[in-house]
Amino acid sequence: MPKFAIIFSVFILLVIGVVYFVFHSPFFQVTGIEVVGSQRTEEIKGELIGFLLKTASFRFWLGPENLLFWSPETTSQPLPSLHWIRDIKIRRNWQQKKIVIEAQEREPYLLWCLTASGDCYWLDEQGLVFSLAPEAEGFIVPKVFEKNGRQQLIFGQPFYDNPQLVKNALEIVKQIKKSSLAVNRFLINDINLEELETETNGLKLYFGLRFLPQNLNKILTDLASRLDFPKLEYVDFRVENRIYYK
Repeated sequence: MPKFAIIFSVFILLVIGVVYFVFHSPFFQVTGIEVVGSQRTEEIKGELIGFLLKTASFRFWLGPENLLFWSPETTSQPLPSLHWIRDIKIRRNWQQKKIVIEAQEREPYLLWCLTASGDCYWLDEQGLVFSLAPEAEGFIVPKVFEKNGRQQLIFGQPFYDNPQLVKNALEIVKQIKKSSLAVNRFLINDINLEELETETNGLKLYFGLRFLPQNLNKILTDLASRLDFPKLEYVDFRVENRIYYK
């Protein structure tokens, strides 16, 4: 037999051996898939497998029963379909031949309710909508009621398409939470007007969302020390660098 034929035959046998080892050897066989950080295990596994199949076609031939199917590098960003998950990581335990999926769920930061539809949504600290909320009462997180007629918010997206408005609104809520004011709720009569109203015990605060009042918490503290808040009807911050009250 010619030398070339011998080398070629050996090469083919090696390829067959490698293919068999990768696809059929118990060495790469997954013995279990564990999800930590969330109770919605089957949903996470299903969505993640679908995502991995779409991002690299060769995984179709391996299948999720193979350790090589699970690539940790592909999950550096949250999956769009799992909008309630902030971060997800894959670990391959080669010793136990097990896949560990570490999921970090988004934490409720703000409750956003649409009076037109009656639906309420959970928002995280970045203003991203990630879940429906059962009802507006009984939660200690701040509540925003929007009355401009929108019927729904989009999961996985901020509550508004203007990033600066989202940032300013969240910062105003944060600063008021840090103040001594007992805020009952926040109100947006028309989000297109880009204005936010707060309701405290008898006192209303008005804000324009196109800008952020500097040192808002300090301003509120100073005003409370100089003015008799219970006797005021409102304090208006809607004009930049100006404060009006009545």
